[in-house]
Amino acid sequence: MRIAYVAGFFKHVLPELQMRQTDHLESGAVVWIPPYGSTPEPNLVRFKGSFFDSIKRGATEILICLFVMRGNSHVLPILQAIVEEGKGRSPNLKVQIELFQDARNADGVNNRIDRFVPTVEDKLPTDLGALEKWVAEHHPGRIVLLPRALKGAKKSRFEDVRLIYAAINLLGNEYWTMRTSVIEQAAQHRCLCDLKMRELSLELAPAITEASAGREGDEYYVNYPQGSNEKRLLEYHLCKGNAREERFCLRIYFFWDEELRKVVIGWLPSHLDTRST
Repeated sequence: MRIAYVAGFFKHVLPELQMRQTDHLESGAVVWIPPYGSTPEPNLVRFKGSFFDSIKRGATEILICLFVMRGNSHVLPILQAIVEEGKGRSPNLKVQIELFQDARNADGVNNRIDRFVPTVEDKLPTDLGALEKWVAEHHPGRIVLLPRALKGAKKSRFEDVRLIYAAINLLGNEYWTMRTSVIEQAAQHRCLCDLKMRELSLELAPAITEASAGREGDEYYVNYPQGSNEKRLLEYHLCKGNAREERFCLRIYFFWDEELRKVVIGWLPSHLDTRST
């Protein structure tokens, strides 16, 4: 999530922002910080609250477009202290402070925001009936959702539906990027994937060994490519919870298609059976 703040500018800049950044202002991807009362300095109390809220919601990059009026040199050190406190809460957060020389420079602010490309995550659905369409819209070319997984979704008793969508987002974003990154960036993207899993309280682990899967019939295998008789093992699963109670235990079984560079999901959101269950 990438959030842009605009602070310290004259009020006539706001209508220009509203014309060019309408959707971003409505979604919260761009935030206007008004002046503090009748003073020319930005309301740093409001900025601090919004900044920490953005971190809490999962912001990864933040741009601050800032104008500081002459005589208000104390503003920048205070803002920098807020930023450092925020980085302490989210060590991988990236923050850019862009200082402007003209408090009327609406075009400059808009252009900088356009280059930054603010984004916020869509609200996650609460109904698994939208799963197939949602995956196709949000992760085209990255995730294959097999019919067997859709069948599992229809029978789901797992209570936290948003977590299912969030876990699939992780597979289509952080996990996919980790699997496709160049060697020089592999460690960085592995760390980002691990951080996202910790944020969601998820674990990634091998689902079963080939030897054990062979004793379970077709339970851990899917026909892939689709329409063929070739069998592929569901090698991995994203997990949350150890109990067998389906309302609280999440499992998403998948494998990585190296040739097509896609995550292939074969079952969710419950445990697959083994001889021990």
